[in-house]
Amino acid sequence: MSDITPQTEITHPQGLPVAAAESQPPATFRTDKLAPLLLRFLNRLKQTGKSVHTISAYRNDLSIFCHFLADEKIDPRDFQSQFQERWVHFLAQHGRKSPASVRRALMSSRTFLHFLIKEKIIERSPLLEAKSPKQPAHDLLTVKPEHYFQLGNTLAKGSELNDPKAIRDLALIRLLGECGLKASEAAQMKWSDILFEGHPDGEPQTVSLRISGQNERLVKADKPVADALGRLRKARLQLSLSAGPEDKLFFGFLNVSRKLKSGALHRHGVKFVVYEVCGEILNIPYNSESLRNHAILRWLDLGLNNQQVAQLAGYSSLNSLERFRTKTKSQRRPQRRIKKNIQGEAGAT
Repeated sequence: MSDITPQTEITHPQGLPVAAAESQPPATFRTDKLAPLLLRFLNRLKQTGKSVHTISAYRNDLSIFCHFLADEKIDPRDFQSQFQERWVHFLAQHGRKSPASVRRALMSSRTFLHFLIKEKIIERSPLLEAKSPKQPAHDLLTVKPEHYFQLGNTLAKGSELNDPKAIRDLALIRLLGECGLKASEAAQMKWSDILFEGHPDGEPQTVSLRISGQNERLVKADKPVADALGRLRKARLQLSLSAGPEDKLFFGFLNVSRKLKSGALHRHGVKFVVYEVCGEILNIPYNSESLRNHAILRWLDLGLNNQQVAQLAGYSSLNSLERFRTKTKSQRRPQRRIKKNIQGEAGAT
């Protein structure tokens, strides 16, 4: 299927194999229904406000899924375990070899099957009864608190020496690691999106950030973030860069080329800065998402409920917080198992 960017309406996907209706037994699912059903599903996502990137990811994954069902002549109502193994092999043949890509494709297909059941196209599917693949967990998913402290402490020393790069990097790390911004959101922020709060004659004590985009929201931050942003504004002026309401926050001075000076950073530039800073200070390849996850875990540790955290992080669904809820509860699971074993031994005696 060709990669079609949704505009006002999603058009018919091209290249989807269509099995001849007469070749299928009358009682089986007709695979020539897949193309219009996929269109209905993608348009439903668009109506619910999903972003273009989300719709594109679903379209790419489900195109492969529909290809597989049509090629193998598999009824979604009879998707047994052996078919799932063959589908994973089919994904690898189409370039989906990493665990994360396979996991996303499996989850996309399950969402599509839920849609088919809701639309009363099928009654059930064995694929929905299987356990969902879990998010792979490793040390790079979240910046550890001690590493985050080391980042801030090192960059703060450089900013006190009026190093423009350290000033910029500290403000960026603070926004990502304490306010939970995405790299794209940090790159798009303007000075008009920031409201410094405090006594007019003194230093600002807090700051409110208006995050625009697909998930527009308001995030409040404490004095360290306000101080870092205040230093960033002064650094821009010292570099003869304007800091007007419509100007972006982060400049490109001493970034990729270390020679050019630009007034703004693209989201890929923001990601590069994070890689560079974490590599130089920590010798660990943390990324911008690792810092964002650090902020989310900090909110959960502070006692905020799932709805509040989802709103602050800009999640459209609480399901996105599943891996964080699992991590925060992980320390209590062994205690429950031990208690259960003790009760079992007491009953046996």
